[in-house]
Amino acid sequence: MLRRSLLILMVMALVAMGVTAYMLAKDDDTATIPLDAGTAAEERVTVYVTGAVRRPGVVTLAAAGRIEQAVEACGGATPDADLAKINLAMPLKDGQHIIVPGAPEEEEAAATTTMKPDGLVHINAADEKALEALPGIGPVMAKRIVEYRQQNGPFSSLEELKKVRGIGEAKFARLKDKAAL
Repeated sequence: MLRRSLLILMVMALVAMGVTAYMLAKDDDTATIPLDAGTAAEERVTVYVTGAVRRPGVVTLAAAGRIEQAVEACGGATPDADLAKINLAMPLKDGQHIIVPGAPEEEEAAATTTMKPDGLVHINAADEKALEALPGIGPVMAKRIVEYRQQNGPFSSLEELKKVRGIGEAKFARLKDKAAL
């Protein structure tokens, strides 16, 4: 009986080592953080991490994860990353696009990608400068939008912009046709 138990334990240890070795050796454009066997699909989130990270891409993490874990899953931040500009403690949301800001030249390039091909400003990715392209949005209001996004996560609808202090019905009516999620 003891031999059988030891044999079972040895097989389980070998399987665990094999899985670990496979996960460490896996090198592709996407990263998946191993989850407990009991973690259901609804307890996971998939996010897209770009910007100043070593391996930008799509990663799947436990739903209770934070932006810091998503950055680490992409190989960590590059030396020129400006992590003070993002909230690493923010909880992850499924489908979230996390942009890790880097050197000023990279930020300028990233700002151009916040405009959709049809000229709309992507409110979940745009920085303060890009948000100022919206009608009625100046530097102060753009800063409030970014702060709201940092505290509450990405906007789930355009109407949620009305929760930002200073954006009422009239201002929202002027900008809604120029904004996109």
